[in-house]
Amino acid sequence: MFTRHTRSILAAVAVGALAGCAAGPMPGSLVLPGKTPAPVTIRYESSVFGGSGTLTTLLPSGERFTGKYILTPYAADHHMTGTLAGDRGGSMTCTFKLKEPGIGPDKGGTGQCEIAEGGLITTTF
Repeated sequence: MFTRHTRSILAAVAVGALAGCAAGPMPGSLVLPGKTPAPVTIRYESSVFGGSGTLTTLLPSGERFTGKYILTPYAADHHMTGTLAGDRGGSMTCTFKLKEPGIGPDKGGTGQCEIAEGGLITTTF
């Protein structure tokens, strides 16, 4: 069993780790073949230790996409990549160029997600 002091330290570490997670919106525009562009928001949530996280978005069709992203700060053409799977069988691949490549999306950047079934999301955040 842990002593009260040890439990307090473990609780403080857990709270600190959770507070370190960044999350937020990445507003964008969805362009589908033959349709008017529509607003869409990609949400990100970084992992506890950074370097990766989760992306989610809901398309106007009702399909929800979720997947992991990975930071690649030394890549010349993109600093963050992700692959998302849809709850109706779709998929999309995302690439982002970050303002501060080693930090993650919370400092801003630009990106795009190509939908395998056709379509493109562009975002500036």
